Amino acid sequence: MKRQHEDKQILLQVEPIKSDHPFWGYRRIWAYMKYRLNQNVNKKRIYRIMKEHNLLVMPNLRLKAKRDNQSTRSKPRADRPNQFWGTDMTKILIASFGWLYLVIILDWFTKKIVGYSVSSHSRTEDWLEAFNNACNSQFPNGILSKEKDLYLVSDNGSQPTSHKYMQACSVLEIKQIFASYNNPKGNADTERVMRTIKEDFIWVREFSSPIEFTEAFKKWVEDYNTDYPHSSLNYLTPCQFEKEHLLVATNI
Repeated sequence: MKRQHEDKQILLQVEPIKSDHPFWGYRRIWAYMKYRLNQNVNKKRIYRIMKEHNLLVMPNLRLKAKRDNQSTRSKPRADRPNQFWGTDMTKILIASFGWLYLVIILDWFTKKIVGYSVSSHSRTEDWLEAFNNACNSQFPNGILSKEKDLYLVSDNGSQPTSHKYMQACSVLEIKQIFASYNNPKGNADTERVMRTIKEDFIWVREFSSPIEFTEAFKKWVEDYNTDYPHSSLNYLTPCQFEKEHLLVATNI
């Protein structure tokens, strides 16, 4: 009876998390409860309870990507914040309005969304808005030090390869890297976070207007950066990981 009562209490905690994040599996649910809610609960127990109540995420093998020999080439790996940023775009259909275009910029090392823009177009100016947003957020006093290079990874689209965009990067001495057409892993970190945005935010909601979407996404980014545990970051949030790394770097 005691075990059943404890399982019920755990389930009452799991259900609202699962409701907010329907694509989360038992590992991330466990991590969120342990590291964000300070609940000392066994991972296997979370798995059992979620399995008993049909809350597990079933794998979709049809979405498994096929890789050729060229896709095994290594990609750049960041070892500090603001070393490699990745940028990507997706579009969202608002039923009463039409298409919105979302551009994000991700810090590969911290997994932090450092900049984004939402627009009814996908012009160079809209990509630059996300770029400027990232620069102002991460370097509020300007990019003063040129000792540590910053690279921006993107695809070969017309916006990041435009003269205006490339000029903006050149002025700030941010070096651009373009992912090759036959290397799908080239910007994989950014594409993976874009998938998280779709699963965790876009696909589970209906938006009535661009204003509603923009306001909701702003809140989602804040929650993602400050309340989203990553297994690759030892279950710290992006902001926690960034802060800890900067403190260590300062004390060296």
